[in-house]
Amino acid sequence: MSKSDICSWNYLKQKLKELLPQNIYQVWFSELRGEVRGDVLWLEVPNEFTRTWLKENYHQLLQRLISEEGLRAYEFTLRDKPKAEQMLLPYNPVDLMGRKFSKKYTFENFVIGKCNELAYKVCTRLVEETPTGYFIYLWGSYGLGKTHLTQAVGNQLLQRGFERVFYFTAQDFLYYLIKYLKSGQIESFKKNIQNNCDFLILDGLHFLSGKEFTQTELALLLDYLLDQGKTVIFTSLKLPQELESLDSSLRSRLNASLIVRLNQPDLETRKKIIRFKAKKEGYKFPYEVVDYIAKNIRGDIRQLESIVLGLIARATLLKEPISLQLAKEMLAEITLQREENFELELILEGICRFFRLTKEEILSSSRKKNVSLARKTLIYLLRKLAHKSLKDIAQLLKKEHSTLIHHLKSFERKLEEDRAFKFQLELLIRDLSSEFNSQTNNSSNIEDEPQDLFVNYK
Repeated sequence: MSKSDICSWNYLKQKLKELLPQNIYQVWFSELRGEVRGDVLWLEVPNEFTRTWLKENYHQLLQRLISEEGLRAYEFTLRDKPKAEQMLLPYNPVDLMGRKFSKKYTFENFVIGKCNELAYKVCTRLVEETPTGYFIYLWGSYGLGKTHLTQAVGNQLLQRGFERVFYFTAQDFLYYLIKYLKSGQIESFKKNIQNNCDFLILDGLHFLSGKEFTQTELALLLDYLLDQGKTVIFTSLKLPQELESLDSSLRSRLNASLIVRLNQPDLETRKKIIRFKAKKEGYKFPYEVVDYIAKNIRGDIRQLESIVLGLIARATLLKEPISLQLAKEMLAEITLQREENFELELILEGICRFFRLTKEEILSSSRKKNVSLARKTLIYLLRKLAHKSLKDIAQLLKKEHSTLIHHLKSFERKLEEDRAFKFQLELLIRDLSSEFNSQTNNSSNIEDEPQDLFVNYK
């Protein structure tokens, strides 16, 4: 019995498909022809470039696969009459450009709250009319709905018959750009987008920080698309001015966009998300279960979804109803937040939104003016809302007692001198108080004493 009787190229392709990322498999192996003759695998390639690329990048993988199947070697053979468009690449670049939209991301599946209402309205507006000439920049931390909204836009446009939509992650864009550059077809890549794209979505722009060539090409492409009245949506973790190692020309273009932030979901929005996710799975959680999860899980939306699915799975396996006790047991096992530090986490999240800073920046040793003010605000609110002693705060923030007193006195002077900031702080306190008081047994209500903004620090 020959090797070809027990092993075929289609069989090996299936193994390659399982081992390789989808885009890699599609580009280099999905259309590749092959045949097992004797104990040798013969691969038919369109040109020398393809042969060299496969040899340099996938030799070890191919060699391992054929060895596992008892084959001795693999060889390449060139096609007799390659088509002109295949001289450098073994695939149709138009068919494989960008990613497909996931059907699970729709506007109907997006839970709206104060944290994302503006972003939702902006995106739905795009698909309610002919989308021409818009430049939108959505930003916010992980798991807040940026990808969901952009893919919902794409899905809705396709349903309307608007098919000239390109969707890339930043990693995809970089991958295609480098691949076309190496193959000598960089102009083909850019022309393809310019001629076939009326709506460009680029998800995760922050990934391109420090990649100067890619940023330059993206800036030029952006200019062309906007000049032609095309619509562009970018998403990122940060504001354009906060992205590190970003080309100044690209940063300038980004700052000219409509910049919309997605914030972390507030308490009521978290409750809506939990109910919605549970309903999709065919469950209706008791009120006390929804309330408990929403008050104790303040992370991103993916984390809430994970908790809901985990609770349903646990109830199914244990053959028990969804109950508060079951929710408590589950959260006690998986939560990463220490019980005694939840006040710090809650206040810190509010300050991050207020100052548009990250937790890492606030807790760092940076002496930037806005970071320093955010840090002093955190110390003040830990005293005001959480009623922490200076000793407790010193332990939480790893600061000296004298340093805390200095910060608090400086903060008091700021409140006396800056009435506008004092008013903004009152609004922040009001926003935090409803959620904070719902999670503590503290009988003090900040809304009953809005003018009491000072404490004795001595």
